[in-house]
Amino acid sequence: MAKDNSLNWILGIGSVLGAAAQVYSGYQASQAARQQAEASRAQAAATREAALRQVQQMQAEASQRSQQFQQQIEQSRLQTTQAAESAKMAQQTAMQQIAQQKSQSALAIQQGQLQAAIQRQQGVSNVGSPVRRRVGTPAALRTSLEIQSPLTAGASGMGMGASTATGGLNV
Repeated sequence: MAKDNSLNWILGIGSVLGAAAQVYSGYQASQAARQQAEASRAQAAATREAALRQVQQMQAEASQRSQQFQQQIEQSRLQTTQAAESAKMAQQTAMQQIAQQKSQSALAIQQGQLQAAIQRQQGVSNVGSPVRRRVGTPAALRTSLEIQSPLTAGASGMGMGASTATGGLNV
């Protein structure tokens, strides 16, 4: 029985050693699993933080693009308003020029009509040729009757000068 006991004992020690080896192996496996889980958690946290940084950067870029877009829209509105004002002013200037040209045209037409009427009036009044006739002096036109008239002689005898003699008509 001593052999059986020692064999049992050896078998018991072997079983205990096998169980201890299994426990140690399980402990090692669980340690490795814990380390791997911890590494996985750290990697997941780093990935999550990197993803959050990327999201924040994308949000900042989107916000900046949105602000730029709003500024561009505002600039476009301002330019459109300025262009509309310029067009309105140009239209008003053109309308004023057109009104001034119409007024000048109407005045030119009126003046032309007035000139034509004046020319027609002058054409009607000038029946003959505009030739100047030579007419003698009043002394040359006196008739001999007047010169020999007794009134003229008496007038000079009365102390009145010969200048009071009646002269002829300038016809």
